Amino acid sequence: MGLNIKNLGRLAVGTAVRTVAKTASKWPHLEREYHIEERLLGPWPSDGPYLWLHGASLGECRMLQGLAVALKEDLPDCPKILITSQKVEVVSFLKDSCAGVAEVSIAPADILSALHSFVSSVQPIGLILAENELWPGYLSTVAKLSTRRNIALVSGRYRKSFPFVDFSGMGYACMQTAADLGRFTYASKGFVPCTMGGDWKLLNWARDGGLVCVPEKTTIDVVFLSFHQEEADAFISMAKDSVDKGESVVLMPRRLSELVYFRRRLYEAGLPVVDYPSVQSGMVSLVTRFGLSREILLKSKSAVVGGSFNRRLGIHDFWEPLQMGVATCVGPYAKGHDDVVTKLVAAHVVGQIHSPSDYLRRRHPSPDVVRTYLMCERMKVLNSYKLLLNFIKGIL
Repeated sequence: MGLNIKNLGRLAVGTAVRTVAKTASKWPHLEREYHIEERLLGPWPSDGPYLWLHGASLGECRMLQGLAVALKEDLPDCPKILITSQKVEVVSFLKDSCAGVAEVSIAPADILSALHSFVSSVQPIGLILAENELWPGYLSTVAKLSTRRNIALVSGRYRKSFPFVDFSGMGYACMQTAADLGRFTYASKGFVPCTMGGDWKLLNWARDGGLVCVPEKTTIDVVFLSFHQEEADAFISMAKDSVDKGESVVLMPRRLSELVYFRRRLYEAGLPVVDYPSVQSGMVSLVTRFGLSREILLKSKSAVVGGSFNRRLGIHDFWEPLQMGVATCVGPYAKGHDDVVTKLVAAHVVGQIHSPSDYLRRRHPSPDVVRTYLMCERMKVLNSYKLLLNFIKGIL
């Protein structure tokens, strides 16, 4: 029969997922939003072989985009690279920004038939997963393609995984914190070569020299980065305090689909609104498209990071404003990055707003303290990146 309990578990989950996905794909509005048929059948690039990089969110995939650039520069005879994401809106954004660096497509569903079609088309040499994307089918399918361990986890975060995950194909993992490292080492029974490598959202910054320069010509007093609809009450309260002081405020919603909601809430609160790139004192400027965070941070005195004012959300990328020298604050929650944020707050690298009523009393961290801390993070990232290069050379 040849089926053990782990295989039966994977088979049962895969069958259930496929049944649900096929049913959902028959509903036009679900198909338009989630591209279910494409996840099951493709099309995917057919001119492989490719080195496959996979992430979930925009932040993870932008990190992988930076990794793709680095690999193209540092790997002789670097193979073609494919980046996949679970999110349709992320794929759409990356297709433009990754032109000439990597191919981009929707990720295959984590079921046997979809993965078989994907592998047949893409011919992946190996798989590099971002943060915590430990999909059981991805791991088992790619592991069977080579006698060498051909899977890596980079910028890893680990709490738990499916009980039937097979780590035998993994040849390298670098984790963001010591706590992540300990949990992952225990879960994988020490089978996977593993190190602590920091957060690879800092990779390109680290390779470029790791400079932290405080923006000089600032026209934005505070930017609220990647705020979710669920955080609207907190945002409105803080924005009102800033506007009352005559400050210029910029809001970058997490999802563009929530723009209408935020605009309505601002009008209801009596707060004056303009659309970015217009920025005015005593007004809130709404950002209406993706990809402008760097441009905006170069003009900003301070940043408040979204995803941190609701305990159920995941915190947004707080490294981006930090590495650009912008005084950075987070809210009371840091789901997904609790260990790191706790250390950053304790080291006075990041300020913390415990409730919106504390907003005007928030700490603005010292640029010198931020620089010193980031230099240590830079060395972690660069050392772990060198180990990944050696891993990839070993599977080519």
